[in-house]
Amino acid sequence: MRYLRSPVTVFLVVGVLTFVAIVLGTQNLAARAATDEAIAEATRTTPLLGQFVQRLRIPRSLINLKPGAIDRFDKVARQRVRGVEGFDTLSVRRGDGSVIYSTNARLIGLGEPLDDDRRATLASARTSFQLRESEHLVETYTRIRAADGTPLLLEVSYPLTDVESRSQEIFSSFRLVTIGPLALLVIIVTLMLSLLTRQLTRAGHERERLLQVAIDASDAERRRIARDLHDGVVQDLAGTAFSISALEREPGTPHEARSTLATAGSSLRDGLKALRSLLAEIHPPDLHPEGLAAALADLTAPAATADIAASVSVEGAEFASVPQTAALWRVAQEAVRNAIRHSQASTLAVTVRGDARRVALEVVDDGVGFDVDAPREEGHFGLRGLRSLVRDSGGRMEVRSSPGEGTTVHMEVDVR
Repeated sequence: MRYLRSPVTVFLVVGVLTFVAIVLGTQNLAARAATDEAIAEATRTTPLLGQFVQRLRIPRSLINLKPGAIDRFDKVARQRVRGVEGFDTLSVRRGDGSVIYSTNARLIGLGEPLDDDRRATLASARTSFQLRESEHLVETYTRIRAADGTPLLLEVSYPLTDVESRSQEIFSSFRLVTIGPLALLVIIVTLMLSLLTRQLTRAGHERERLLQVAIDASDAERRRIARDLHDGVVQDLAGTAFSISALEREPGTPHEARSTLATAGSSLRDGLKALRSLLAEIHPPDLHPEGLAAALADLTAPAATADIAASVSVEGAEFASVPQTAALWRVAQEAVRNAIRHSQASTLAVTVRGDARRVALEVVDDGVGFDVDAPREEGHFGLRGLRSLVRDSGGRMEVRSSPGEGTTVHMEVDVR
């Protein structure tokens, strides 16, 4: 299946199908051209035959179907038209449709009323035709005159049996000139397109690899910053907060100073809480399935400062692997960050649901929304930049939003 999906195979199949379609179309056009040529040749030949027959000066006795007149005229007519090849039957009709002469003797004396086209031809000097495909004939007719000026209808039928061979001749000449170069062109274009596709695929993979390297480097830097802050500033502030609280409780501390110390301790504890939320956003300490709920809770903690009521619900996260958990958290991080900074929402809900088949993340806000098809500013990847990483983790991501309708970020990963 992977071989069938390769770009070279796809381009080759498309090229072959295109080539076959062109060959079949060419053959059909050649058949039509051969038929048109046969009809054109017949309509050119019939007036010449009409001139030959008219020069024989058809007598009144032949028009009246006298037996002796038919025999005499037949001998002379056959000598005159002997050199003309290609026609099947030549007949002469009176105005009432009766056949007064034919190279097929069984038709002489027979006939039926002329149709509208034949009557129009008898009244003019034009040459008309009818294509009788069921009988493989093209039937032409033109007007001639008897010796006394009586208008007669000359009918000449030509076989279409040579049309197929003529079609093959036309197709063969076209094939020699066009089909060979066309096949070569299809092969060259297929190879060029497959080469370009491979280059684009390699470039795409290289971009994804560089993006992954950048994310890994950023992740390592975030981890280092979080560790340094936690082991340094956070510990110092925590120690200072404990010291202030202890000093506030000292019996010898003046009453006026207790209020100031209480305020300072409360500010330090609030600052520690905000700093821990910032550390969780920079890099969560326990990014594994069991710790996902706590990491998401820390992630949404800053929403309160933006007057956004945030909620987190996690069920079935244990079915996800550690890399899949990391992908879920990264998408949630970007979605929550965008909601807090840009959505102007009043509520924000982060939900994770999982089972033995898949784990799904959904981040929903009731904010101002945006046009998902609008171009992003250059250099800003956001959720779009995470799509390839989500795909690499076996997942799918969708962003649904419109102006005034809030935003929903949905991600699924198949459990392996």
